[in-house]
Amino acid sequence: MRPIYLISKTPYEGVTHIPILTIRFLSPVINFSDYEGVVFTSKQGVLSLQNYSFDWNRLKCICVSESTAKNAREAGAIDVEVADGYGDSIPDILGAKKRRGKWLYLRPKVVASDWVESARHRGITIDEAIVYESVCNEEMSNFPVSQEGVLIFTSPSAIRCFLQNHKILPTHDVIAIGETTKNALPPGVLSYLSEATSIEATVNLARQIAIKSKNSSPF
Repeated sequence: MRPIYLISKTPYEGVTHIPILTIRFLSPVINFSDYEGVVFTSKQGVLSLQNYSFDWNRLKCICVSESTAKNAREAGAIDVEVADGYGDSIPDILGAKKRRGKWLYLRPKVVASDWVESARHRGITIDEAIVYESVCNEEMSNFPVSQEGVLIFTSPSAIRCFLQNHKILPTHDVIAIGETTKNALPPGVLSYLSEATSIEATVNLARQIAIKSKNSSPF
């Protein structure tokens, strides 16, 4: 079977993990008591709360995907709602129940979606706090990547950091975790899109591709 490379912040069993990104957590001053709830679009947003002593898990939580919701529940969140895997669906959840309180988005320094502005246009009050940033892991600059590999990208930042020291070759098959990541690939790079915005879904698709000839379709 062809080698599978998961180019992401977190590993997954059975494939080669390239930790192309590292996370730097930040600690802005936040008064959580001002908010009805918090919004998470990643596991890192949840982990950032380790830097705060406020009993945040009493707040309502909206998570971009089921995997992020799982992280929030494991951290102690009680009232959790889940979007469809994309930030653009979060305003629908906020607006569906006509939430009138103020919300807080615990976000990375660089975001790939403008869903916050969409929510504000609907009259939803939401603040943003930058609680972490993704930086390129220089230790991975010389990581050997087979020309026959299946490459899984889980974010636009992962693509950017990978391309600083590697190339996506015509012999590679590329999988993107979602449309935003797919759109961040260089022009001309063909890619597959996983059925769900989860690492598990991308790995399952990669395994289908890897057991076949590089010139055949997994479908």
